[in-house]
Amino acid sequence: MTSTKIKSLYYYYTLTPQWQEQIVKNLGARLIDNKLLILPEDIASGGSIFLEVAPGLSVHLLDMTFHVQVAITRVPKDHNYYMIYYDIGDEITTHILGDTIHKAGYHSKLGMGFMDCGIKGVIIPPVGERTFSLRLLVDKTYYKSLAATNRSADVTDMLFDESKNTLFFYSHIDSRSKVLLNELKEAHHFSGTSFELKLKHTALYLLNYVVERTARFEPIINKLSQSDIDNVLKTSAYMLANLLTEFPGLPAMAEMAGMSGTKYKGLFKKILKESPLNFFSNEKLLLGQKLLQSGNFQNVNEVAYELGYSNPGYFTKMYKKLFEVSPGEVLVKKNSSSKE
Repeated sequence: MTSTKIKSLYYYYTLTPQWQEQIVKNLGARLIDNKLLILPEDIASGGSIFLEVAPGLSVHLLDMTFHVQVAITRVPKDHNYYMIYYDIGDEITTHILGDTIHKAGYHSKLGMGFMDCGIKGVIIPPVGERTFSLRLLVDKTYYKSLAATNRSADVTDMLFDESKNTLFFYSHIDSRSKVLLNELKEAHHFSGTSFELKLKHTALYLLNYVVERTARFEPIINKLSQSDIDNVLKTSAYMLANLLTEFPGLPAMAEMAGMSGTKYKGLFKKILKESPLNFFSNEKLLLGQKLLQSGNFQNVNEVAYELGYSNPGYFTKMYKKLFEVSPGEVLVKKNSSSKE
């Protein structure tokens, strides 16, 4: 097996543009007007833009194609902000959980995360494919003032008490946010006043959608350690990579995480917003949706068997329950005109 040398980059965010000087110094990037960051062409083409949107809110949009493998590590710092992350790149971005490199094995990946700046994050973008991601950096006091309108004062105080609770979750990008992000992705050029206005507009709407969305989450009060997060995400990545099999079972996943079943189930629901079984079942059905639309199967039964269902009727029932449409209605049949 050949090993590829990975270029490492360590950085930390601030709510102001000064953080970009780390990239200029460490990678020899160019910084234009304290907004537009261009990496050396031998590392990546494209660029990123950072804007202060409003007091307490900044946005960083990255649109690059990397030509070498780069491990980008966001170092935990004692800055008072949350980071909201969106990834709609053309290929899967690798996440490092603990010391283990993970790749989810299908394309309906979790593309959105909400985390405290004190939590370490490492990503390895794909080489030769477009990486497109957006990050909102939100002052904690500002975010609490927004969230307080949707919770009682007691619950809000518990949620934002960092001695008792860690605000952190991973999820799919909601449909409204995905529309806004795709509009940015199709714009191609992100220099100029008109694009800056569009990006600020998008950042404000995305933040509003997050506040609305998190208001519907069950408030699970729990203080997370970095190892807890790594271990729970290790099990979710394992499930995503093994969707064509049966659910591995709660005891096996808890053992993989090094936790009791009760602790594991509670932390999994806090981070992924579903129980492990519901997460696995729903992700399997989301993969089923992609397989149905792929044009690689002749009928629904073939898709059901590919997903590991022994009873195609059960697959149809569960699919209709989740998507409110039968799988036969979305099936794109395989072109059978060419015979082997």
